[in-house]
Amino acid sequence: MDIGLRDQLERVTRESRALKQKADLLEKENVALKKSIYDLSIKYNRLAYKYQANPYPLDFGAVGEGAPVSAAGGVSAPGATAPSAGPTVGTPSGGFADPTTLLEGMAPSRDKPKDGKYFTLKSDLKGHGGAVYTIQFSPCGRFLASGSFDKTVRIWDATSVPKEIHVLKRHTVNVSDLCWSDTSKELVSAAYDQTCKTWDTETGKLTGSYECEGFVQCVQFNPANNDIFVHGSTRKVLGVVDRRQPPPATSDAFDPDAAMSGGSAGAMTIRTAAMINSVYVYRDGTLVLSGDSAGQLKLWDLRTGQCLETVLNEPSRKPISHLAVSKMEDDDEPRYMGVNSYDNVIRVYDRGYAPPRSQTRLLHSLKGHKNKNWPIKSAFYNGGDFSMPSYPRSSTPGDGLDASGDKEKTKQSEPAMLLATGSADPFAYLYAVGQSEGCSEMVQRLEGHADRVYSVAFHPSEPILATCSADFTVKVWSSTSRGRRAFTL
Repeated sequence: MDIGLRDQLERVTRESRALKQKADLLEKENVALKKSIYDLSIKYNRLAYKYQANPYPLDFGAVGEGAPVSAAGGVSAPGATAPSAGPTVGTPSGGFADPTTLLEGMAPSRDKPKDGKYFTLKSDLKGHGGAVYTIQFSPCGRFLASGSFDKTVRIWDATSVPKEIHVLKRHTVNVSDLCWSDTSKELVSAAYDQTCKTWDTETGKLTGSYECEGFVQCVQFNPANNDIFVHGSTRKVLGVVDRRQPPPATSDAFDPDAAMSGGSAGAMTIRTAAMINSVYVYRDGTLVLSGDSAGQLKLWDLRTGQCLETVLNEPSRKPISHLAVSKMEDDDEPRYMGVNSYDNVIRVYDRGYAPPRSQTRLLHSLKGHKNKNWPIKSAFYNGGDFSMPSYPRSSTPGDGLDASGDKEKTKQSEPAMLLATGSADPFAYLYAVGQSEGCSEMVQRLEGHADRVYSVAFHPSEPILATCSADFTVKVWSSTSRGRRAFTL
């Protein structure tokens, strides 16, 4: 046989072997994903039969009279009639609806909470054909985006009569995470089809598709420049994509700490030692914090790709499923961060006034929800609407303690944040979280879903909460009263 032909045959054989190995790996991942979806379907079918007569009263009165159910979703009440057209989402020029229509009719009453309920169910959004995995309000507060196992992203009008306005259908496997641009005019979605996609939310059109390595678990726009987004995957990759530049070259090099490929400004692939489950990009756009399957919080410099700091969330190294930060009224870096972990605990950290330069300390360990083995997400609300009792640390009589050492009847008060989380049971959980160590309490279990609650999201400026579940639905909850609220713990 000719030597040149033999060399060519050997090269083709090697390439064929490498392709077969890659195909085998993808098939294993595909089998695992199908099994997960099958298990979820079986669980849903059982619970759907059990809950077919919904035992929870749904309060649609505040949403608007006669809002019908449609195939595209929306809300309904038994025997309701069709309403008049709802408020316009966009104007012919592409602008947004009048802010005065925002959640009009969903305004909570001024009454005190009944039966200890601080939040009540206001609307039930239907339309997804699979478990709803992730949900996010837009920064302007007028829209709600949800991603599902049905491979779609849906955008809902969150004004007076919540309704579906776009169905985005270009993913081929379940959608895992979403992030809005600062202008609320773009959305980036991550999925297990190993891509991230960007969308024009005014037209519902796909504007870009970016291949990634592995199932993409999380994604976030760079707050300092929305042309850049960061994602994490099951292949132990922290990726940075700059949409203005061509894709960077890839590399198979790996270092136990980190290996970087690419290298063009704002576009790189950082290879890590564990799956990346959640990311948070700092407001200045130069740093990113990752939570991984080894239970570690890692701080990365996006300019160099280097890991600057590693913190172990808890000693048993249970995987971290989500990072949530408290939104601030100004442009300062958020001070408080919640970390969901597979040990059924949310740890709330005080990051100080100037992270990452300031020291981070553990403030609260919140229990009661179920997170083990499930990618559960949480969210903060820090609108200044809530307060909670606190006691001074001093043991001097008159400084919060009486002569016998007991707490005085008059309690001090401090601002309270709300932290909501999904759970592996059919509930969402609501915690009041103070700024003093140990000053926290579970204040409500939200009942209404028929299967595990994967994710939650608060409205950017109002005490309104959205939850999404394996029961194929999105639910919207609102506070039961206006004005400043004091939790009685």
